[in-house]
Amino acid sequence: MRSTSAILSKIFTQRFYIQNTGFFLVLFYGLFGIVNGANLLAYHKGLMLGFLGNYTFLFLVFLLWTAYALKCSGFILKTFQLQGYDFLFPTMGSIHKPTRIRIWFLLHTAIYMPVLVYAGIALLVAIQQHYYIPAVLMVILNIANCIWPLALYERKLAQPDIIFFSGHLQRWLNKHFTKPPVLFFLYELFTNFPRRIVSTKLFSAAVLWLTFLIMRQGEYFDLRGLQIGVMISVLTHMQLMVHHRAFDDTYLNFMENLPIRLRTHYLRLIGVYVIMFLPEMVMITVNAYTKTSAMGLITVFGTALSLLILFRTLLFFPKMNPEVHVRYTLLTSFIVLFMILGHYEWPAILLLQAASAIIFFKKYRQYEPYIELNS
Repeated sequence: MRSTSAILSKIFTQRFYIQNTGFFLVLFYGLFGIVNGANLLAYHKGLMLGFLGNYTFLFLVFLLWTAYALKCSGFILKTFQLQGYDFLFPTMGSIHKPTRIRIWFLLHTAIYMPVLVYAGIALLVAIQQHYYIPAVLMVILNIANCIWPLALYERKLAQPDIIFFSGHLQRWLNKHFTKPPVLFFLYELFTNFPRRIVSTKLFSAAVLWLTFLIMRQGEYFDLRGLQIGVMISVLTHMQLMVHHRAFDDTYLNFMENLPIRLRTHYLRLIGVYVIMFLPEMVMITVNAYTKTSAMGLITVFGTALSLLILFRTLLFFPKMNPEVHVRYTLLTSFIVLFMILGHYEWPAILLLQAASAIIFFKKYRQYEPYIELNS
C-alpha cells in the first residue's frame, strides 16, 4: 500500500508537471532552443554572471522566481477546490501538524524544484566568481519561497471557503452581465483561474516576442519561422484545453440535451479558441503587418487556430488523459512542422480542419466524461 506522501505526490506533483507541460516546453525553448548547442554553456554562464553582477537584473530574476513560487502555491490551493478532491481537507487535517508541515514543504519544493536547480547552479557560479552578496540574497530568497507558501496551505486548510483574488470580480460580473455560451469557459478562467490564463498568455507572448527578436537581430523575416514560433505558442495552451474539457464535463454537459444543432456546438468551440488566441493575433499583426501580406497573416492565423481546435477535439476520445494528449499534440506538431518547412501550409490547414470536424461530429454525441481509474 502506498504511503500518504506518495499519494499526495501523485495528486499534486505529478499533476502539476503534466498540466504545465506547455509551460515547460516554452521555458525549454527560451533557455535552450534559441541558442546554438556549441555556445549553450557559455550562454548560460554569461546569463548568470549578468544578473549576479547587476542588482537590477538580479531583482528581475528574483521577481520571476517568486512569480513561479506563486504559480506553485496557486496550483496546490486550487487543487483543494477541484471536484473530487474534497477528501484532502479531512485527510490533511487529520495529520499531526509537524508532520503536515513537513509534507507541505516536500510537496512545494518538489514543484518549485526547477528554480532550486537553476539557482543552485547560479550559486556555485557566484561563489566561484566571488559574488558573495548576490549568493546570500539568492539563498535567502529561495528559502523564503519554500517557507512562506506553507502558511497559505495551513490557512486554506483552516478556512476552505477562501478563494484567491476573484471573489469580488466574479460577483460584479454576475450582477452586470449575461454571458453568451461562447464566453462561459473564458469567464471561468478569468474569475476562478486568473493566474492560469495570465501565466499562459505571458509565456505565449514571450515565445512570440523571442521569435520576432531573433528575426529582427538576424535582419530577416521568414513566414515559416514565424509559424514555428506560433506553433510553440499554441502548445503553451495545452493545459487550458485540459481544463476546458474538465469545465465542460462538470458544468456544460446539460447542453448536450438542449435542442441545439451540432454545428452550433462546433461553432461555439471554434469561437472559444478564436477569442482565446486573439491577443496573440493582435501581437503578430502589429509586428508583422509591414513585413508580409494579408494572405501571409491569414495563413499564420489559420495554422494556429487549426492546431488549437484539433488539439481540443482530440480530448473527445475516450481514455485521452493529459499524458496521452501531449504525445498526440507533439506528434501532430512534428508533422505540421515538416509540412510548413516544405511550403505546404494550406494543405496542412485543410487537413487539420478536416480532422477536427470529423472527430467533433463523430465523437461529440458519444463523448462521456473522462474518469481516470486508479490502478
